[in-house]
Amino acid sequence: MPNTDLIFCPRCAARLEWRGVEYPDVLHPACSACGFVLWQNVKPSVEALIVRGDPPHAEVLLGRQSAARANGGWGMPGGFLNAGDRIEAALIRECRREMGIEIAVGDLVGAFEGMFYDIPIVTLIYACTIASGEPRPADLIDDVRWFPLDDLPPLALDIERDAIEALRR
Repeated sequence: MPNTDLIFCPRCAARLEWRGVEYPDVLHPACSACGFVLWQNVKPSVEALIVRGDPPHAEVLLGRQSAARANGGWGMPGGFLNAGDRIEAALIRECRREMGIEIAVGDLVGAFEGMFYDIPIVTLIYACTIASGEPRPADLIDDVRWFPLDDLPPLALDIERDAIEALRR
């Protein structure tokens, strides 16, 4: 969903108009005065699917997101990529920030499309293990627990359930 609150060009302050720039059916705010285009791209994010044990007794580490953020749903540590981020470094940062742990990043579980509120996202989810530290709630998380892969709590995002299904396969 495009942000229709955008009215003026950040470069020259002329009025923006919504138009197809590269493709006629994909609209972006563009300035007819200076040519600036404010691209309306999907937001990239990363999440860690932290596992321990082997099937059929494998468990996944989840954090309960504070009620103000996601109605108390459980989820994987992760976040949006910032300009200049490297994927693995961002994933390590987010696990440290949200659960106070250092992780070892493993294989890519998959790339998943979804929505974060009304923002379209593409999330890269990696299988990870704890390298050091004891998981604890921090920042946006108010509880941290291990769950069996076949007995999950309500998850905050559908893409997390899809990633766990992909991991099972």
